[in-house]
Amino acid sequence: MSWLEGADAPVPTYTQTDNDGFMNFINGNSQIPPSDLNIDIDLHLPLTRYPSPLPPDVDYATSSPPPFNPNEPNSPHVQAERRNLQCKLIRIFFNAIRTNKTDLVTKLITTGFVSPDVPNEYGLTPLLAAVEAGDGAMVCALLNIGADVNAFGTPTKRSEAYYRYSSSSSSKRKKRGTDANKKRKQLPPDARTPLMTASATGKLALAKLLLQDFHADDALIAGDGQLALRLAADNGHMEIVDLLPSRRGGEFRRWRTHHAGAIRRIKRAGGGIFAFFAFFVYYIPAALLWSLPKHVVVLPSVKLAKWSWRNKARFGGWCERQLKKFPDRAKRGVKAAGRAVKALKHVPKGVARFVKALAKGLWWVIRRIPGAMKVMCLWIWESLKKVGMATGFVFLKVVSALHTAVMALLSFFRSITLKDVGNAIAVAVKALFVDLPRAVWSGMRAFGKASYKALGYMLGLLGKIIWWIMRALFEIPVFLPKQLWKILAAIGSSMSKGYHEILVWLNPKRR
Repeated sequence: MSWLEGADAPVPTYTQTDNDGFMNFINGNSQIPPSDLNIDIDLHLPLTRYPSPLPPDVDYATSSPPPFNPNEPNSPHVQAERRNLQCKLIRIFFNAIRTNKTDLVTKLITTGFVSPDVPNEYGLTPLLAAVEAGDGAMVCALLNIGADVNAFGTPTKRSEAYYRYSSSSSSKRKKRGTDANKKRKQLPPDARTPLMTASATGKLALAKLLLQDFHADDALIAGDGQLALRLAADNGHMEIVDLLPSRRGGEFRRWRTHHAGAIRRIKRAGGGIFAFFAFFVYYIPAALLWSLPKHVVVLPSVKLAKWSWRNKARFGGWCERQLKKFPDRAKRGVKAAGRAVKALKHVPKGVARFVKALAKGLWWVIRRIPGAMKVMCLWIWESLKKVGMATGFVFLKVVSALHTAVMALLSFFRSITLKDVGNAIAVAVKALFVDLPRAVWSGMRAFGKASYKALGYMLGLLGKIIWWIMRALFEIPVFLPKQLWKILAAIGSSMSKGYHEILVWLNPKRR
């Protein structure tokens, strides 16, 4: 049975439960209210691309649009209606692909509504959508109708490399002054062919179908330098790696994409170091040595001196009034001192109430100590378990490496090669210098969360405030080392990626 036989099959009957709203138009039914669809509008079929946004001067959001006039095909209302219908048709087309409606997809293409390569609003092509859905029948139907097996499209889940690339190069693209139309035509760096998507996601059957039956080009290189072979190897799909032929290419692009992310992290860490020095070396000294004396001492003194000079004629009268009021003020002061002496007899009661309240507060804290200790004990247990497991793993790998080396020597490297010994040593070194420090650091991070819960449980809001103060005092001295470590880690990551790409060039199927 040919894959195109479904094109001549009758279109299935769609009911109101389909909720598509456009099926009557697809099936040729003209009994649609003009408010919902005007069939006299030229939709420019078949649709080969997603419609561009309307110009700003087209007011398609008006609440009372003018009546449709076929003699004005370019009126704002007609343009808006045309674009809405085109978008709705493309959405129905991709929904049919996702829901495995092969007959409807075939009908839409063969009757001239859409092109087999029309992308959706996000740049996803129909063939990519079928590969992501894992529908081999849909893939065959699209390819038999005329879909381009090597067409690039934007995958549904954007890759991390795209965000690294776009964030580091968006400002450069803006400076070059490229217009919006050219930007839309440019493919994103993480654009993928159907074979690349099948290889990256581990769909072996689809990869065989695309490569062997429809002769997809596995030598195509994406904007970020990725090949179908490298995508399969990086994601651990060794069956597809064995299926694909050995290919070289894109090494420098892949390194450049990775290096762009490293440069972004270096810039961000460098900006943090600059802000740190600016705050503690410039802003704080400027505030203490200039702004604070200026606004607290100098300017008020100058203002007081100017006011005193303007009111110098009133100074004598003010002194005379103060001398007249002094006896009365002294009498009131003596009476206040007497009342204070009498109030001393209530001090013991106040002290007793304070001690009682303090004792209640201490008892409340003491009662909550067991709960806080439980949180800390759980942290200690989890940390010891992680560190213990990591230490045991290191011990086992070291013993395994030694055993491999001894057995290789005893067998004169016949059953166990020198490469096997090197791999065992590499695993042991990674466990010692990567996995064990990572477990220790994980325990340290867990200590912060456990102490926050413990202080909050014991002292409530006051405990959380104390924790944040201690956190700030801890973060200040370690801020610069952390930023310097980020810079060194980014540089090391870029160098490691370059070394990895050299090894990949030597062995294209390297995992």
